[in-house]
Amino acid sequence: MKYIITESKIEQVVIKYLNKLYGDLEEYRTDEYLDKVFFINSKKVYMEQELKNEMLWVDYDTIWKDLEDTFSLEYEDIQSIITKWAEETYKLRGVTPRICGPIRIGRWKRLIN
Repeated sequence: MKYIITESKIEQVVIKYLNKLYGDLEEYRTDEYLDKVFFINSKKVYMEQELKNEMLWVDYDTIWKDLEDTFSLEYEDIQSIITKWAEETYKLRGVTPRICGPIRIGRWKRLIN
């Protein structure tokens, strides 16, 4: 028996998955970076929102890689789903998700330690 899963259904499944694993992130702000909002849990940064240009930097090794590995999603699909998830779960409007690079990850580690 074959199952046909529509694009909207897979999107719903992925958003439920994201909420289960990452739906409890807390906003963190600091005077050091007034134009940024960090989303953390258990002393780990998972996302960074740049308020000036509406970028949403997403940790590759957790959120992004989970979607690649678990759902075999491509970059554009992940970007689209994270945009919708961030809006629904964290009320982030108009953000553009991007994979976070090593320089930013280093800053994240220093930020919360």
